[in-house]
Amino acid sequence: MTTFRERSDTKSNATPAAATGGASVRTIFHLWLPLAVSFELMMLEGPAFHGAIGRLPDAPLHLAAWGLTMAISLIIESPVIMLLATSIALVRNADSYRALKTFMVRLCWGCTAICALIAFTPLFDLISIWMMGQPVPIVEAARPALQMMLFWTAAIGWRRFYQGILVRHGQTRLVSYGTAVRLAAAVITAAILVMQGSVPGVQVAAIAIMAAVVSEAVVTTLFARPLLRRDILPKTDSDEPPLTQSEIYRFHLPLAATTLLTLLAQPLTAAALGRLEKPAVTLAAWPVAYMILLVIRGGGLALQEITVSLARQPSARPALLRFTWLLGIASSLFTLIFAFTPLLDLYLFRVIEAPGEIAGEVRIGMMGGVILPLFTALGSWARGLLVYEGRTKLVYRGMGISLLSQSALLTVGVLLRLPGMWVAMGAMTAASVVEYLYLARQCIRREEV
Repeated sequence: MTTFRERSDTKSNATPAAATGGASVRTIFHLWLPLAVSFELMMLEGPAFHGAIGRLPDAPLHLAAWGLTMAISLIIESPVIMLLATSIALVRNADSYRALKTFMVRLCWGCTAICALIAFTPLFDLISIWMMGQPVPIVEAARPALQMMLFWTAAIGWRRFYQGILVRHGQTRLVSYGTAVRLAAAVITAAILVMQGSVPGVQVAAIAIMAAVVSEAVVTTLFARPLLRRDILPKTDSDEPPLTQSEIYRFHLPLAATTLLTLLAQPLTAAALGRLEKPAVTLAAWPVAYMILLVIRGGGLALQEITVSLARQPSARPALLRFTWLLGIASSLFTLIFAFTPLLDLYLFRVIEAPGEIAGEVRIGMMGGVILPLFTALGSWARGLLVYEGRTKLVYRGMGISLLSQSALLTVGVLLRLPGMWVAMGAMTAASVVEYLYLARQCIRREEV
């Protein structure tokens, strides 16, 4: 049987995304930058929503409720997040495009059904109260927000499928344009609702994020249409067997499971914080600290898709690794500066107007996550190589090892009654390091073979 790597190395796959014009850090930077901008713009939604919630009544309650809503929503969404990488790797001709689109639509419908089952039944209480240990007021505030986000996963799955086509053909700047539209829709919607003042904070965020993802899905589809109309996707080679649904399933399932394991870390963290001292304060501070670090890590997260796209060029790999280290070190240095200077206070009190009682906990979270951006970049590089080679099961195993490590550290923190934010961020950082060490070992073994 033809392997995924052999298929991607055929002549039909000499796409513009692969043509970087040389194997230098500079050329990689120019391909990576628009996608990194896209990630950063998307990550800026979090501060925008925190700022909106902070300007409305009962801000600590609704910040915590928004954290719960997103934790559950991201788990539901997990099967579609890696559609971007799957699309880059597998959409190589017209037939594979149609096969993967069918797979994507089925997957989105399934996730939407799961969201409806959780949001509109007592299953929500079972998950949030019994399993996650969340206080009842937070749960009651989060319930209508999750119901409003019923079609969130479907919109994201659709646009990530088409973003993969854009990235594969070197159109990364169009991805960033789509995300700019998304951010604008989120900010405008949130601002209008805040000025109106009659919608609870967590629901403002839910409505705004739905407006954002639907806008981005529509724009991304319009951007991809010309590529498809110009027949950039070649006809299927008669010597190459068509891509089947079972092959897509075997390739994508480990990636979907990887994302699920990644996102399970958030409700596990929330459950640990709910069982430690000052749960109301730490549960409100955690999503703020996590979102700041997510923004800083955005460039590193974008490296995975760039690596999948460039890995078919052996000459690009050394420069890609150098670029990864440079980006990771720079991101961690910025985190250090942000955490230990007045920049953090300026952001908390002037930008998002966060409640004063959470500021100290947010700072602790930033201090505990200083090296996290470095290992985010390194982990994205290693995962990208393994995805390109079709070894997605190893990516899944790496995330499994990471989740087990994080769960063990959270459990120890709860048993020893350690400070909540140190437990949460320390466990997350250590797990990221463990995952990278495992993935890097697998990449080195492949090179030795």
